[in-house]
Amino acid sequence: MIIFISLLNYFKIPKINKMKTIHYTGKNIRSLFSLVILVGIFSAPAFCYAQKPDFSGTWTFNESKSKLGEGRFRAATKIIVAQDANELNTERTSQSRDGEDRISKEKVTLDGKECENTGFQNNIKKSIVTWSADSKLLTINSTMVFDRNGETMEIKSAESWSISDDMLSLTIEVSSSTPQGEVKQTLVYDR
Repeated sequence: MIIFISLLNYFKIPKINKMKTIHYTGKNIRSLFSLVILVGIFSAPAFCYAQKPDFSGTWTFNESKSKLGEGRFRAATKIIVAQDANELNTERTSQSRDGEDRISKEKVTLDGKECENTGFQNNIKKSIVTWSADSKLLTINSTMVFDRNGETMEIKSAESWSISDDMLSLTIEVSSSTPQGEVKQTLVYDR
């Protein structure tokens, strides 16, 4: 507001007071036009800066649109997402081999700091969230270390989340690196 008043004074644009008529001269109009241009130039970056998508909602797996690839990976049949300015909370429902629902919950912060969650078999999963330059793509890079029978195995994964323009479809591009090789999947969920 102070900048706006300073600009009004600089361009000598008359202040509007109640019950007074303002007469504009050619110089006032040019000054007003210059002010509008300057405000537009300084506010353009704010309007051009893409707003980050809100992934909140209940998402149902769409197998026909997804590409699961090779391996034993079972996609979550449902994901419930709660997002605010600071964090993304997910509750994923998937089916175990015997057909029972298994629910896993995870919370990551959206500030780029490392987060820890309890993962598969109570192992610690460390994750860092980043946004693409255009703020349309959220990427969760995670590392989980397993200790099985005295052997340590590290699994690295990346999930890149994007939402369709109509906000009805969530796509998660998954890439996992394990000692057995790399697995890539495209998981599509509908609202």
